[in-house]
Amino acid sequence: MSKETIEVNIAGRSYPLSVLPEEVEGVKDAASAIDERLTELKSQFAVQDRIDLFAMTALQLSIRVKQLENAEAKTASDEDGEEEFTLELVDDLIKRMTSAMKK
Repeated sequence: MSKETIEVNIAGRSYPLSVLPEEVEGVKDAASAIDERLTELKSQFAVQDRIDLFAMTALQLSIRVKQLENAEAKTASDEDGEEEFTLELVDDLIKRMTSAMKK
């Protein structure tokens, strides 16, 4: 299957990428979500360093992925009665991260 070359913009920079045709929309949506999160963090906090903004964005998006994975695992293991990582713990972690960034 042939790949398409697309360009995504994140934090004011363009990145050319080669992706499969069925991945184009998902990649563009992901780049847009990253850019939106960076803009949101920059406006909420006094952080101007681009690396810090990218690091916090990556961390928050990774936490969200873990939330979804754990929710899926919890659904699969509910019958076994296993205790899984809860969304409340993730929300608390995000709140603590946000508080630490304000300092």
